[in-house]
Amino acid sequence: MNRPINRIIFVDDDSIQHMINRKNLLRIKPTLELFFFENPFKALEWMEDNEADLLILDVNMPEMTGWDFLDLLKEKDKEIEVKMLTSSMDPSDIEMSLNYGMVSGFLIKPLKNEIMSEILGV
Repeated sequence: MNRPINRIIFVDDDSIQHMINRKNLLRIKPTLELFFFENPFKALEWMEDNEADLLILDVNMPEMTGWDFLDLLKEKDKEIEVKMLTSSMDPSDIEMSLNYGMVSGFLIKPLKNEIMSEILGV
């Protein structure tokens, strides 16, 4: 998808990563609107009334998996580009992603600035 990314929603149970990602992303593109959720249920609620250009979604969270989150998004007919966030590249995750057309790739924790610049097109 080659449209500009201005609004990103992060769903990840790691609040420290949220702080780091916010700082780094705003350094790369200060005009970004960033929305961070540690709780996937709150993120789903937010997404009912709000739009974003990109969802960065943790694969493994205590409340639900990223895959469960995507299933709920599908049920709600929400379309958004998704990058799955993981600390280990498990081949079964890559295989699982093939079931979800909205998943456009994987990002390894911690996010590298070069990768985020590439995604943001800056």
